[in-house]
Amino acid sequence: MRWLELAPGYACNAACLGCHACSAEAAQQMPFDEVVQWLQDGRQRGAQHLWLSGGEPTLRKDFLATLRAARQLGYRRIKVQTNGMLFAYDGFADRAVAAGMNEANLLLKTLDPSTHDALNRTHNGLRALHRGLERLRIKHIRLEGDVLLTADTIAELPELVRHYADLGLKHFNLWLFSLADQGQTDLSRFVPRLSDALPHILAARALAHARGVTLCSLASPHCTLPLDAWDLLFDAAGMDMLVVNPGGHAFKMEDSRLEAGAFHLPCETCAVRRWCHGLRPDYVAVHGTSELHALSEADVVGLDPRGSVLDLR
Repeated sequence: MRWLELAPGYACNAACLGCHACSAEAAQQMPFDEVVQWLQDGRQRGAQHLWLSGGEPTLRKDFLATLRAARQLGYRRIKVQTNGMLFAYDGFADRAVAAGMNEANLLLKTLDPSTHDALNRTHNGLRALHRGLERLRIKHIRLEGDVLLTADTIAELPELVRHYADLGLKHFNLWLFSLADQGQTDLSRFVPRLSDALPHILAARALAHARGVTLCSLASPHCTLPLDAWDLLFDAAGMDMLVVNPGGHAFKMEDSRLEAGAFHLPCETCAVRRWCHGLRPDYVAVHGTSELHALSEADVVGLDPRGSVLDLR
């Protein structure tokens, strides 16, 4: 095991559309002694790096103590996945970096303030994110972006990547809007069709390459990408990551609901099935399986189907 992703709680200062992992109930929070136990367990299993997620991890009163504990235990890369808003406050980034945080993954949706706040269901959330980003840039830590792709914002992706790459972000993970947590509300209109998203993903990839940064799509089966764009593929199993959620629910990253898709008739004879994640069931429920097709051994000769991992430097 190389990575431990630890989500010590689901409390959040946003209520993002399609996300119900935002409960502040006690049952959805780990006590600090359990957090430390999991940090110790991760190191005992060989984890070198920590990915601290949530909810919004910066909200926890033990946030800085968690960072200090991770550093004392010898975690080399201590990455915080965050909406960035608390880093807008004076001194917060300073304290987090002093405690051990050396990377941040910022949650990105759009450059339009009103659309951003509608998706986050916050007020002035994009302004706070940008202020937080400025505070983090000064600390010269590694900055990455987790980009949510929706049907309404996908056309903006190339400009978003250009904007944040120019601000110093080194890597972008593309996440397709998921219905896994939609609850009783029908949010299917937000799920972009992969074939419609592809031109924008490829344009963003070209911009990323031109600026010396990397881009990875976590929602694209092999057959939905051009063969010369397989550098976009994500190898979840290659992360060798254990994910731990409140309540002690632990699983490998490749078994996550957002990674482990289903296989369909065209997949049965596909030459790269063993490396493919398939299509998420919530995507199939909206758009079906017509975009899938089997790749032959001749199609993929000389290509590496494994995809890339996210522990880039």
